[in-house]
Order: sequence, then structure tokens, then C-alpha cells
Amino acid sequence: MSAIMLRQKYNRKFARMAKYPTHVAYLIVLAYVAQILGAVAAGSYLLSFEYGWPTPIVAFALLVFIGTRMRGLNNIIHECSHATFTNDRSQNTLIGKFCAVLLFNSFSDYRDEHLTHHAHLGDYDHDRDLQGIQGLKLHEPLSARVILRHIVTPLIGRHLPYYLNLNLSARDGMLSMFLKGLVLFIVAACVLLFPVTTLLFIIMPFTLFYSALNYWADCLDHAGIVSSGDDLDASRNILAPRLIRRLFFPRNDCFHLVHHLFPHVPARHLETSHKVLELDEDYSCLPNAVQVREPSGHWTHAVPESS
Repeated sequence: MSAIMLRQKYNRKFARMAKYPTHVAYLIVLAYVAQILGAVAAGSYLLSFEYGWPTPIVAFALLVFIGTRMRGLNNIIHECSHATFTNDRSQNTLIGKFCAVLLFNSFSDYRDEHLTHHAHLGDYDHDRDLQGIQGLKLHEPLSARVILRHIVTPLIGRHLPYYLNLNLSARDGMLSMFLKGLVLFIVAACVLLFPVTTLLFIIMPFTLFYSALNYWADCLDHAGIVSSGDDLDASRNILAPRLIRRLFFPRNDCFHLVHHLFPHVPARHLETSHKVLELDEDYSCLPNAVQVREPSGHWTHAVPESS
């Protein structure tokens, strides 16, 4: 079965799934911002104590957490680019631009590039998302060596030229450009006033861990299969335990195959859609779609028994 055939079976069932009301969407964004600021404040408070052995462990945990919340804001930009975050299309654009300001990005550039990713998945000539990271070779078939390279790449900073790009343009309008400049000024002022706190809990999470999460997410989504030629085979779901998913895959980011098959489905409904698709034999036999945890604790692919 192809992606086209699967869409024909389920498009009507998945049509018109509820998006967030506008006020709820803004509260979700503010919740992510509050989590980041709260974690930064907790880090600053931690540094006020006399240094002891738990300090670096807690500081690292806060750094990781802040990076995951930045990833959550990035995923909201992604949802807004598909106009699936809130039920008011114009508010999707405003929210996307606001989150892009906080991450020094351009919502308009992101949306234009990302929509080519869905239209031409894996085609480096037209998929502008993957075109920009072609040098990292996500298309290369997976082997122990390739997997190790994908793990190590962010640890040595090789991904940074591809993922750490501050977009300070006025593509989203002069107000967005002004606000990005203002945020940059605030960060610079914080470097002067609170250098250690700012370095550990703002600059490092953004430059190192947030960018690493983006790279590893792209690897988990597409590495080794992106050149398969069909959306049904070119993306994968990552069905990790729920706590891991909420922390490292915010906004149901782990159901990437479902998203590529049905990009009109709001992220809040991706897990529900996946559970519906699990009942479909053509979907449930795909190794990149469904995984089952055995009693031993190992993960294996679910393959329906032959009749």
C-alpha cells in the first residue's frame, strides 16, 4: 500500500479534528515561556548556594530541560506553519511569528521551506528543509557506523553550521525584526549582569542542546529512509515511554510518520490518529510505524500474524 492509498482510506475520518481555541493556544505558548523562565530562575538560585556535588547534576538537568522547552516552542512554530495549532488561521501566523522571535527565526521562511519538505520529501533539489542539511547525509543507509556518526555529530558541534542560524531579517515584518533585536539586547545585557546564569541557562541550552535536539529529531524522523520515495516509508514514529515523549518529543513530535501522512491533523490528535491506524493491517506491519514492547523490555516491530 502507498501513502496515497492510506490517505484515501482515512482522510475523511481524520478531517476537521478540533484545533485549540485561540485563548488556549496562547496559554500553551505562555506555559512554555514560563517553564523556560522558571528553569532559568531555578538555575540562578542554584548557583547562589555553595558549590557541592549535586550542583553540576542539577544544573545539567536544568540545561537539558530548557532545551526541550525551546524545542516545544519550535514545534509550535511547526504546527502554526500547517495552520493546525489554533482554529483561527490568522492567529496561527501571529503565534508562529511570536515563537519565531523568541528563537531568532523567521516564521515566513520556516513555513515556506517546511511546506516544500512535505511536497517533495527527500528530494534534495526541491525539499528545502533537507537541502539545507544535505551535508549531514541523513539519506545514507543506517549501519552501526552511521548511527554512531549521527550520535556523535552534535557532541563535537559538527551540526552547528547547519542548525545554528540566527534569522534577524524583517521577513515577518518590521515589528518582528525589532522584537528579535530587543530579545538579543536583553540577552546581551544579561550576559553583562548575570554572566554565569546567562551562559549556563540561556546561551548553552539554545546554542548546544536545542540545536542538538533538532538534529537528533531529524535523524529519528528520517535518517536512513528519507530517500525511499514514498511518504509511507520515508518517516518513522518513535514510540518511547510517555514521560520520555513529553520531555524530548513535545507536542506529539514522536508521531512523525502520522504527521507526514496526514499533515492536516492537529498535533494534539496525532497519538489518537496513530491508535486508529494501528488497527489497519497495512499500517501496523510497517517497521517505521508501530513498535511493541515485549515483557523483556526490548522494543520490537509489530507484525500481524498471518491468517
